[in-house]
Amino acid sequence: MEKFKLIPIGRVHKEGETFLEIYPEFAEALEDLNEGNWIKLILWFHESDTPEKRKILKVHPYNNPENPLKGVFATRSPVRPNPLAIYALKIHRIERNRLYIDWIDANDGTPIVDIKILVERFDCPRETPIEEQELDIPSSRQIGEINLIPRKSESLHPKEISPEKYNALVLELGSKTTILTAKELVELINALKEIYHGLPPEIRDKLNLE
Repeated sequence: MEKFKLIPIGRVHKEGETFLEIYPEFAEALEDLNEGNWIKLILWFHESDTPEKRKILKVHPYNNPENPLKGVFATRSPVRPNPLAIYALKIHRIERNRLYIDWIDANDGTPIVDIKILVERFDCPRETPIEEQELDIPSSRQIGEINLIPRKSESLHPKEISPEKYNALVLELGSKTTILTAKELVELINALKEIYHGLPPEIRDKLNLE
């Protein structure tokens, strides 16, 4: 069986407050994370990393024997073939290489495997009128924390022939995702034009959009 090597990038600390300490050699990877961002935190539950525990495939949820046995993949049990734990968390404060978060049920010293920005479209799945394969990912644009992902021009269904029904754009703001129809996209463009023309002339001259 192929084996993989994981390198801890930091550890969980519980010293009154709960925070994630990222090792100095990985601190540069924290750039562009901001207070208020939602993240996916991946931990290695090292205290469950024993040959015996990694062989357990069924557990009583919440370690309560009154709960019927379930396969570990249908639970959040720390006992599993690979003792990974995944959390969706909000960053409350950043101090150098420390990310302050709410309390989590990980023990002090738990190794951190990875941190990823939380994206609603991927991490909070729901039925959406735009399938992933219909998105023109290479043409997406990022403006600050706004991510604009257009739909491929050939992705037009007969029922979407009107601008009010054609879903044209995925707009991501931080962890939140919304979908704009072609009509709503035009309305947004017109609204932005009005806001632009309302800027002081000195600012418009420096932007040089016209």
